[in-house]
Amino acid sequence: MNADLGLFAWLIALIWFLVYWILGGVFFAAMAVLKMGSVRKVRFSCLFTILALGCAAGAAWGGLRMADDAVSQCLVSSESKAEAITAIFGCGFVGIFSAFLLGMIVLVAVGTLFLKLSTTKTKPWITFEEGDGSSEGR
Repeated sequence: MNADLGLFAWLIALIWFLVYWILGGVFFAAMAVLKMGSVRKVRFSCLFTILALGCAAGAAWGGLRMADDAVSQCLVSSESKAEAITAIFGCGFVGIFSAFLLGMIVLVAVGTLFLKLSTTKTKPWITFEEGDGSSEGR
C-alpha cells in the first residue's frame, strides 16, 4: 500500500469510527433503555469505543484491499478513459461499502455481547425518587 492510499485508509477509518461510534452508541443506548436493565455504563463505553475503533480500522483496510483487487480486474477490461474512470469508482465503491457494512454487522454483534456482559442485577446506590426527602423544603 503506497503512502497516498495509506493516508486515504486512515481518513476512511477516522470517518467510519465516528459514524460507528455515534450510530452504534445511539443504537445501544436505545437497547439499554428498552431492556430496562441496569448497565455498567463506563465498562460498556470503554469496550464499545475500542470495538468501534477496531472495526473502523479493519473495515477501512479490508475495504481498500478488496477495492484494489476489484479495480485492477476492472481496469484490465476497460478500453477507453471513460470506462477506466467508471471502473475505478464503480468497482472500488462495492468493495469499500461492503467492508463498511461488514464492519457494522461485527460492531452490532460484538456490541450486543458487550452489552450483555455489562449488565448488572444490583441496584444503584443512589436513587432519585420523589419520596426520599431530597426535594423537600424547596
